[in-house]
Amino acid sequence: MRRRSERTRCASAGARALRRIGLCTALLGTLAASQPAQPAPNRVISASARLPLVLIQDVELPGRATRFDYQDIDPKLGQLVLSHMNDGEVLFLRLSDGSVLARLTGIPVARGVAVASEIGRVFVTSSPHSLVMIDSRTMKETSRVATGNGPDGVAWDASDQVVGVSDQGDGALSLLSAAGSGARRALKLGNETGNVVFDRGRGWFWISVVGGATVDQLVGVQARLARVEKTLALPGCKGAHGVRLHPNGQSAFIACETNHRLLQVDLETSQVLALLPTGEDPDVLAVDPGLGWLYVAAESGDLSVFDLQRPVATLLGHDHSGAHSHSVAADAASHRVFFPLKSGSNGKPVLRIMRPTGT
Repeated sequence: MRRRSERTRCASAGARALRRIGLCTALLGTLAASQPAQPAPNRVISASARLPLVLIQDVELPGRATRFDYQDIDPKLGQLVLSHMNDGEVLFLRLSDGSVLARLTGIPVARGVAVASEIGRVFVTSSPHSLVMIDSRTMKETSRVATGNGPDGVAWDASDQVVGVSDQGDGALSLLSAAGSGARRALKLGNETGNVVFDRGRGWFWISVVGGATVDQLVGVQARLARVEKTLALPGCKGAHGVRLHPNGQSAFIACETNHRLLQVDLETSQVLALLPTGEDPDVLAVDPGLGWLYVAAESGDLSVFDLQRPVATLLGHDHSGAHSHSVAADAASHRVFFPLKSGSNGKPVLRIMRPTGT
């Protein structure tokens, strides 16, 4: 995610965002669909459901009311790992109820989180130029290694045992061999890099790139050889940042921060399949492969939910999921979704846990 100054968004700003994308839902704590969705055969959400999500609970979190960032899920250990960015902390939470299992301090500007369950390790990026490695069972830090400047997103290639780090400040991708402990190779790709994900089917990292071309790009990099395999232009996307892959591996979704859009691109043909409106400054994306849903969380606190069981992504609903709820994670097993909020109703940080209606 981009490092933004701490800013307060009032209700009128959220309302402007909703008007701009042609939606008339109120800024409430739950999500209301702007139009009924036609269910696919295996979908559990009924066509008559007006709310894509319902609130389960807000769980109080430790620390100050400051910005959170990325999160990742370890289904084997039942953990949700969350970076409390502006508190310099990483939290290990129990996936079932959000309770705190461990609190690791002294990790400046903790941002990207990637769970490598195959080796029992968690990778966290930290400014100014570090990758922090944590044992997922003991929940204790084991080591730190150097990255490029302003590391942001991080992803794990289990096949080649390579960690990919988005060096946002350098506009580069760092590839760290031997599960993060080996040699580092950096590929300069543009003025700024955004999120990075690993494509198991192709054996590549995909990373969003701003600058260095006439339009923003999505770049595929083969980890073992540190070689660019494919470059896809992203016309209509300004400020390419968040990235997620479709469960079928045929397309990718990119959050376009500057012009508040979600772009879907075919990874084989390079064809832009859709360019859809979101809330202001879309940031983190999460996919529930079982439901075939894509969640797009925005800096404005607005959440857009898309159905991926159509030929192209189709809006299911959009509303305000909570102030500063720009980060989202989805549990494929329970279908619950998680939003860390810097400040809940009592002024303290909370983890907002929601579930799809009908599950």
